[in-house]
Amino acid sequence: MIIYNKTWLRNLLIQDQINVPLATGDLSKEEFKNIEKAYPVGFYSPNIFVRTGLFILTCVIALFGGCLLSYMFWDSGIVDSGGWIFFLGLISYTALELVVKNKNHFRSGTDDALIWISGGLFSVAFTWITVKYNWYHHNYTDMLPPAPIVSFVLILSLYLTLRFADSLMALFCFLSTLVLAVVLAVFNLSFGIAIIPFLVIVLSAIVYYFSLSKSGSPKFINYLHCLLMLQAGSLLMLYLAGNYYVVEHLGNKLYGYTSIGPYKVPYPVFFWPWTILVPFIYVGFGLYKKNVILLRTGLVLIAIAAVTFKNYYHVLPIESTLVLFGLIILGGSYWAIKYLKTPKYGFTSEGLQEDTIAGGINVESLIIASTQLDTPQGTADRFGGGDFGGGGSSSSF
Repeated sequence: MIIYNKTWLRNLLIQDQINVPLATGDLSKEEFKNIEKAYPVGFYSPNIFVRTGLFILTCVIALFGGCLLSYMFWDSGIVDSGGWIFFLGLISYTALELVVKNKNHFRSGTDDALIWISGGLFSVAFTWITVKYNWYHHNYTDMLPPAPIVSFVLILSLYLTLRFADSLMALFCFLSTLVLAVVLAVFNLSFGIAIIPFLVIVLSAIVYYFSLSKSGSPKFINYLHCLLMLQAGSLLMLYLAGNYYVVEHLGNKLYGYTSIGPYKVPYPVFFWPWTILVPFIYVGFGLYKKNVILLRTGLVLIAIAAVTFKNYYHVLPIESTLVLFGLIILGGSYWAIKYLKTPKYGFTSEGLQEDTIAGGINVESLIIASTQLDTPQGTADRFGGGDFGGGGSSSSF
C-alpha cells in the first residue's frame, strides 16, 4: 500500500537512530559512513528550509497551472463544474505519484504540497457534486446532509495516510473520524448533542490506545511518525472534550441562549475535576511510564487548565496568572534539567539512544558490524613462503 521504498524507509530509520551515538561521540564518522554504505537511502529529503521553499513553490505552480488550464477551457463550459475540479485533482495526484516514484521525493516539500492539494481538490469536487445533486432532488431550503461529505473526506484522508505515511494527514483523518461520529450522533439520535463530549472522549481514548499499542509493532514501522502524531492528537482531544470551557461554549453554539440565560454545563461535578486533574494525570503517567508524549502534553495542558480556571474564578489578573505559571514552569524545567544531568531513578535530561529499533534491529550490532566493512580484501592467504627454520612464515609477516 505504501508508495515509498520499504527498504529505504527501514534504512532511514536506522540512520536516524545512529545519529544519537554519532552526536555523543560513541560512534566515529568513519563507522557512521560505513553504516550508511551498508544501509543506503536513495530518498530526496532536503532540510527544513528547502522543504518549506519547495512546498510554497509547488503550491504556486499548482495554482497558476490550474488557473491557466481553466482559462484555456473557459469557453467550453466544463470549467464551472465539480468534474473539472476533480480533473485538476487527478492531475495533481498523478504528479504526486510520478514525483515520488520517479524522483524519489520523501518529505521534500513537493510531495507534501501535492498530497494536500490533490486531497483538497478531490474534497471540493465531491462537495460540489453533492450540493448539485441535493439541489436537483430537494428543495433549495433543505440543509445539505454533512455525513456523506465527511465520510468521503475520512476515506480519502485514510487512503493518503496509508499511501504516503503523512503524519499531518493521519491527524486530519483522526479529526475527520471524530467529526463523522458527532454528525451521525446529532442527526440520528435524539440525545446526540448531549453525549458529544463523552463520545469524543471514548473515541479519543480508543485511538490513543491503538496508536500506543501499535507504535512498537514491526508491522507499523513505516507509520511510526503517524502513530506518534495520533498519540499527541488523541491525548489533546481527550482532554478538550471534557474541558469545562469547551463544553460550555459548545453548548451555547448548539443550544443557543434561552430565556433563562446561557447554556449551563449539566454535570459540573464531572467536568471541573476533568479540567483540573487530567493534565496532572498525564504528567504522572508520563513520569511513571517514561512516556515523553504524555509528559509534554500534560505540561502544556496544565497551562490550559490554569487559564480555564482563571476564566471563571478571578483570583489574579490573567496577565499575572500567565506570568506566574510561566515562571513556575520555566523554573521547574531549569531545575529538572540541572538535577537530571546525572541520571536518577531512571530519568535523565540527556538524550539516550534505544538499544533496538522498532523491528528488532540492534543498534550496537550495527556499530560492531560497521567496523568489519573496511576489512582489507585479499588477505586470507598470508602464510607460507618462509625461509627460516621451516616455520612457514618469513620475517616480513
